Amino acid sequence: MSLLPVYKNSFFMSQRRPDGMQLKVRYGRGVVYTDMRIGNAFEGYEDVVHGGMLFGVLDVIMWYAILLETKKICMTRKTDMDFLKPVMCDTPYRAQGKLLRVEDRDMWATAWIEDSRKERCAQASALFREAKGLDYGRLMASLDFTGVSAPMRRRVLSAARSKP
Repeated sequence: MSLLPVYKNSFFMSQRRPDGMQLKVRYGRGVVYTDMRIGNAFEGYEDVVHGGMLFGVLDVIMWYAILLETKKICMTRKTDMDFLKPVMCDTPYRAQGKLLRVEDRDMWATAWIEDSRKERCAQASALFREAKGLDYGRLMASLDFTGVSAPMRRRVLSAARSKP
C-alpha cells in the first residue's frame, strides 16, 4: 500500500496545516483509503463528526481513485451521499473508495466510511467530469511527495506527461 502525495494547501491532507485534518491517504489494488480518527474540532453535534467533513473526506478519496486509475484530473459534478449511522469523534474509522466506470469525460466513483467492525457509516457516489484547460504541470508542482515511494511518484506524475 503506497502513500499518496498531498496537495500542499489541502485542508484534508496537508501535514503542514494545524487547522486541517492531516489525513494520510494510501492506494493499493485499485482502492484509495485512509485510516482516520477525527477530533472534536470537526464535530457538528456533540461528539459526532460534521457530515460536511465526512463528505469532504469521501470526495478527496474519490478524486484520488480517479486520478490513479485514469491519469485524469476531474472535478466533482454531482454527488449522492448517505449517512447510515453517526461517525463519532476520536474513534477509529477507515474511509475508502474506488473508480466505478468511465464514459468519455465522465467518471463515476464511490467511497464509504467503515467502523472497526467494517459496518458502513456513510457512503457517497459521484459523477466527476474531466477538467478542461487545466495546467497539469502546475498542479503536479503543487503536490508534496514527502514519504511517497518512487513508483507512486512516477505514477502520479505520469498524469501530467499523458496530457498533450
